[in-house]
Amino acid sequence: GFFVKYAIDNNWVGPAGRVAIGIVCGGILIGIAHRLRKSYKAFSSVLVGGGLAVFYFTITLAFHQFHLFSQTVSFIILIVITCFAVVLSLLYDRQELAVIALIGGFSSPFMVSTGTANYNALFIYLIVLNAGLLIIAYNRSWRILNISSFVLTVLVLAGIIYTLPVGSHFISFIYITVLYLLFFFITIANNIKENKKFITSDFTVLLVN
Repeated sequence: GFFVKYAIDNNWVGPAGRVAIGIVCGGILIGIAHRLRKSYKAFSSVLVGGGLAVFYFTITLAFHQFHLFSQTVSFIILIVITCFAVVLSLLYDRQELAVIALIGGFSSPFMVSTGTANYNALFIYLIVLNAGLLIIAYNRSWRILNISSFVLTVLVLAGIIYTLPVGSHFISFIYITVLYLLFFFITIANNIKENKKFITSDFTVLLVN
């Protein structure tokens, strides 16, 4: 570690090398977690979470500080990382990994933001992200994931709703209606599929929605 820091401080390792080191380190953490997944389930989830966090921050630094990728390329890479995290959560059947993927997914647009607002792109991204959550919700009864996504979506909308350009409120209303329908089905999907009883948190989300 000291050697790597010394090499970076003396510019022996350029920006591309630094990003590569970050990606390799994240990959090593996930590789170790994969080896330990059967013996140490909780600990392996922590390692996977750490590896995913390294991926997210490495790509963010590559875009903002080193300018190695364009905004579009960086955003696509972050989406791929989020999809990879979702696959891991389903493969390992660990809802905490799905929550990490969710947080990463919601953070991605802001990680590569240049300060210029693109409301249509943000709304469409939220719809696509929550449509993916609907697929997970249909197959897994992970209420904490559903509630987390609902809260994060509401916070994002609350942050932008009063800054929308004049004349865009009708299309925004359509986007929000789609999100309403998504969360309605996300909340009831697994219960209907598995014929389960609705609980207090389900009714709460439905009413708040």
